[in-house]
Amino acid sequence: MFKNYLKIALRSLLKSRGTSAINIAGLSIGFACCIIIFLFVQNEMSYDRFHKKADNIFRVLTIDEALGVSSNLVGITLPALGEAMEENFPEVVDRVRMIPQGRQLINYEQQGFYTEHFAYAEPSLFDVFDFELVDGDTESALEQPNTVVVTQSMAERTFGGERAIGKRIDIGNQAGLEVVAVMKDIDQNSHLNFDVIVSMQQADTTSGFYQFLHSWQSISMVTYVELADPASEANVETKMEELIRANDVGDNFKVTLQPLADAHLKSSGILFENYNLNKTDISYVYTLAAVGVFVILIASFNFMNLSTARSANRAQEVGVRKVFGAFRVQLINQFILESVVLCLVSLVLALLIVSLVGALVNLPIEQNLALYFISNLQWVLFALLFAIGLGVLSGSYPAFMLSAFNPISTLRGSFKTSTKGVMLRKGLVVFQFTISIVMIIGTAIVYDQLQHQRNIDKGFDPEQVLTLNIGHPSLQQSISVLKNKLEQSPDILATARTGGMPGRTFGRRGVRPEGVPEEDTWIISVFGFDEYFMELMEMEMLEGRMYSRDMATDQQEAILVNEAFVRELGWEEPIGKKVGFGQQERTIIGVVKDFHFTNMRHKIEPLAMFYNPDGGGNLAVKFNASNASQTIQFIQSAWDEIYPSSPLEYRFFDEEFGQQYASDERFGKLVFSFTWLAIFIACLGLFGLSAFTAEQKTKEIGVRKVLGASVGGIVVLLSRQFSFLIVFAVLLAAPIAYYIMNLWLSDFEYRVNINPLWFVVSAVVALGIALLTVTYQSIKAATANPVRALRYE
Repeated sequence: MFKNYLKIALRSLLKSRGTSAINIAGLSIGFACCIIIFLFVQNEMSYDRFHKKADNIFRVLTIDEALGVSSNLVGITLPALGEAMEENFPEVVDRVRMIPQGRQLINYEQQGFYTEHFAYAEPSLFDVFDFELVDGDTESALEQPNTVVVTQSMAERTFGGERAIGKRIDIGNQAGLEVVAVMKDIDQNSHLNFDVIVSMQQADTTSGFYQFLHSWQSISMVTYVELADPASEANVETKMEELIRANDVGDNFKVTLQPLADAHLKSSGILFENYNLNKTDISYVYTLAAVGVFVILIASFNFMNLSTARSANRAQEVGVRKVFGAFRVQLINQFILESVVLCLVSLVLALLIVSLVGALVNLPIEQNLALYFISNLQWVLFALLFAIGLGVLSGSYPAFMLSAFNPISTLRGSFKTSTKGVMLRKGLVVFQFTISIVMIIGTAIVYDQLQHQRNIDKGFDPEQVLTLNIGHPSLQQSISVLKNKLEQSPDILATARTGGMPGRTFGRRGVRPEGVPEEDTWIISVFGFDEYFMELMEMEMLEGRMYSRDMATDQQEAILVNEAFVRELGWEEPIGKKVGFGQQERTIIGVVKDFHFTNMRHKIEPLAMFYNPDGGGNLAVKFNASNASQTIQFIQSAWDEIYPSSPLEYRFFDEEFGQQYASDERFGKLVFSFTWLAIFIACLGLFGLSAFTAEQKTKEIGVRKVLGASVGGIVVLLSRQFSFLIVFAVLLAAPIAYYIMNLWLSDFEYRVNINPLWFVVSAVVALGIALLTVTYQSIKAATANPVRALRYE
């Protein structure tokens, strides 16, 4: 019996090639989009889940409630807190503290190499987290001072084919660090990554670093704790508060715990966590998941719509089969099987599409996306069940409707499409285009916000600026020689030393501004540069003067502040005001126009800029863009001449600063792509539905033409009903889109206003695309020979 059902199903699909092709195309693209989005979402949600104790691991965060701070949640905490928690809280099984340092220069046998992810860490790193060692002992790794663990790739890069264990390397001021273990490269999704890890253990208990590790006066340590029971989180947070108060930590500081699984997706508002690699916002993941659901819904509704519409043409077939003794259940099974077969064919084609275009999607999955999907049995089973479920659902309405008809009526040709069927199809069209228009409006507003971020006045010019890493102590003595050498080139317009660059995390310090109550606690951002930096970056002085080497007191007694600092304090005449930094008091000599030093999600905070003419780990170089490649070659040759054993590391500042928006840009591209695919799928369905409508009205069109109706009039007749549906969809979509996008924009401190024009443009685009889709079928029907139309049965 099943074999006969299958044969009839395949014959039916081949008989209605046009409808079958539209259904398969729409479903295949919908399934493919859904699979790609599903893999993206699954990839984002999998961060840090490979650790066996992931549910028990929490990150310690600090809440800074001081005045002057607008972004008060930071990814670092008090150095002594982690150790004290393990010693005093029975709920805490273990802790690990670390100090990620990013890129650092290491030296081995007079050769320099840059690490990508250097960090100091405690030995408990390998107890709390499941970072695997391929050589060396997990129990003793990092237990001894001056020991180091390197990854396989770093070992290969540094030592070639030789065994790394026992080798000694130099990092910064630390010489002769012994390699005691080799760690497997972290190939899973982890918000932490390392290639070189140096032990934080200290042999000298009087050293400054040892004292730092036991300090309650600094917010600077990355700390994770392992709880015996995740349910004790709230209780531990209460005890943490009591502990820091007992150790005289300032009242403006509070501490909290964040589950490890939240570090990647729920940290967009957290500062001072450059070690949190590739972090994104969970709202983006939810949005893309919703887009995936919307796309497959549109494809599914297309399928249901066309299946319902085409069912009317099979009424006589049902009548004949009933006369010859077919039972209703057999007819129902037949229609449902046809629908399921079509869905399964579409799923197979979707996997082929994913296989072909998956490489264009920026997912950190090395193998072919389709093969990766198939290799996960639970995903394949879910996809099969979904396709079968969709087939059953889509085939149910025509199956139950047609199988219930009186065979005599259908054989006489008196069958008519039911009002309920027409209303269902209209409702599905409205729903499809409502979703599509919401997505069009959303895409337009996302584009607007991204453009705003790119083009906003940042307060400096990021173009044609290179930053050279000169932070290693071995490089410091010859910086003036390098500067003089570089400035000999006519293509190098300026050089300047700086401790940081906008977009990188600046430090924070407590301050005592003149005239504020003693009980108020003020904390502001700080960084330093030389007298050439502001001019090189084209920053603007609003009041006062810039630093000068001719002013002997500038380095010790003067300070520059930004507009936000003045605004927060309500000063009308800031020049000459005093600001205390610890035991030192400085005088404001100038106010700098606000510039963005974090991304658009954060308000520009009060900032103090120190004069540091001979310090800082960066050399900024302004160059002539017309000869960029020659300039970089010149810089390379000058560097090699002065530092022959150290590699040159440089970055284009505009690209580096733009990385702050990488997550937003990627989100925008994905939404844009899937929006247009959703519209395409919706139009495929509309194309098929308009063809069916034109076919149903063949005789009516013939009569109208014989009576003198024009082609244009018939086109309007056939297009009008779909136009009303699209207009209704626009009216439904507008408030939904406004609410969703207003919610999304609320995460940005510097955001665009929602432009009403986008709603008009989106409506016109949707209506225009829909009418173009319908018009083709309308013109085709209107220009047909009316004689054939009148003979139409």
